[in-house]
Amino acid sequence: MPRDDTAAERRAWESAARACYQKIGLPFPERVVWVSSPLVGAFAAPIAACLSTGHRNNRVLESVYRAVDDTAGEAVGHAVRAAVRVAADGAVSDPVHGAAATALHTEIAETMASAVREKARVTPAYKESRKVPTGVLATLATALEAAVEAAVDAAVGGPRQDTIRGEVRRLWRAHLAGQRSDTWLTLVGLFVQDAVPPIDEHRSWLTVAEQAAARSAPAGWWWWPFQDFVMLCPRPAELHLEQVGEDAGATHRPHRADGPAVDWADGFGLYFWHGTHVTQAVIDDTLTADEILRETNVEIRRCAIERRGWDRFITEARLAQVGPAVPDPGNPGQTLTLHEVPADIYATRVRVLLCTNGTVERDGTRRRFGLTVPADCADPLQAAAWTYGLTSAQYITAQRRS
Repeated sequence: MPRDDTAAERRAWESAARACYQKIGLPFPERVVWVSSPLVGAFAAPIAACLSTGHRNNRVLESVYRAVDDTAGEAVGHAVRAAVRVAADGAVSDPVHGAAATALHTEIAETMASAVREKARVTPAYKESRKVPTGVLATLATALEAAVEAAVDAAVGGPRQDTIRGEVRRLWRAHLAGQRSDTWLTLVGLFVQDAVPPIDEHRSWLTVAEQAAARSAPAGWWWWPFQDFVMLCPRPAELHLEQVGEDAGATHRPHRADGPAVDWADGFGLYFWHGTHVTQAVIDDTLTADEILRETNVEIRRCAIERRGWDRFITEARLAQVGPAVPDPGNPGQTLTLHEVPADIYATRVRVLLCTNGTVERDGTRRRFGLTVPADCADPLQAAAWTYGLTSAQYITAQRRS
C-alpha cells in the first residue's frame, strides 16, 4: 500500500495527465495503469494498444511474452502481462476500431504549454524547484532510451514479422517525447504542489527536506497516453547522484560503484559510472581485460578500466612497461612505473603512471592507482613531475606528497 504522500503524488500526476487530455479535447481514459518500471511500460503499452485494435492471435501474443521473459526476465514478463490485462480489459475486439491504439504524445506536446500557463495562473507562488536537476533527467532519459531499445530489439527484433511485434517496435519510444519536455515536468509539479499535504515538522517518518522534495518532484517520470488507456510509471525507488564541484557552481550526475544508480521497484535499473551510462558488467567488474579492450565505445572502455583499477588492468592486460621502475621521491619507500596504453583506449595517445597513495588506507594498506600522462613522457619521474606541473629535477627535491 503506498504511503499517503505517495498516493497524493499519484493523484496529482493523474490530474496533470487529465489536464493534457482536456486540452486536446479527448475524454480521459477510464483505465489508468501504473506500471513498476519504464521497461514494463515499454512492452505493455504497445501490446495493450495492439489488443485494443482487435488483434487476438493468442499464439503470437504468447510468443511475444516468452520473448520478453527470455530477454528481460520473468519478473518483468509477469508485470507486463498484468499491466496488459488491466489496460486491455474490456477493450473492443473490432479490428476496424484502430483509433483505440492511437498514441497521443504528439497532440499533447503541442498543447502542453498552454496547460501549464493556465494551471500556473491559479497556483500562487509556485517555484520550479525539483529534487532531481533537469540535466540529470535528460541524462537518465537518454540512458533509458538506449536500455529500452536494446531490450525491445532483443525481444521483438529480427526477421519475424507480425502485428504485435510491429506495434511494440513502433511505439516503444513514444513516451520519451513527453519525458524530455521541461514543460511536462513543470505541469506535474504544479499539480503535485496542490496535492501533497503542507510540510509538517512533527511528521517523524518523513524529514522536512524529504517532504519539501516530495512537493516539487513528479511522482511519475514516464507515461504512455492512449485513447483507451493511460499507462504511468512511478519515479525510481532509488537514485544515486554524486556532486561535481562546490558551492553555486556544483552540478550533479548519476553514479554508483556497487549497483544500479537508478533502480525501480521491480529490479530494472540503469548503471552509471561518474555520469556515464555503462553496462551492469562494468559496475560488477566481471569483464576480462580482453573484453574491456574489445569494447568499441571509448567512454565505456575508459569507465571499465577505472572501475577495474589501473593497477589490476595493467597486469591483466599485460601493458608494456616504459623503462625501469624508479623510487618515488615524493613518497619514500614506494616506486613509480610507466606503461604504454593501447592507442584506441582514449581519443588521444597517453601513457599511464602507476603510483602509490601517500596516505595509508583504513585497513593499513596503500592504494595503487594509475594516472594518465602525455604519451611523450619518457620515464616515470618525468610523468610524475608532469602531474604536479614540475620538471623532473624539481620533483626530485619536492616534499613528500599525500
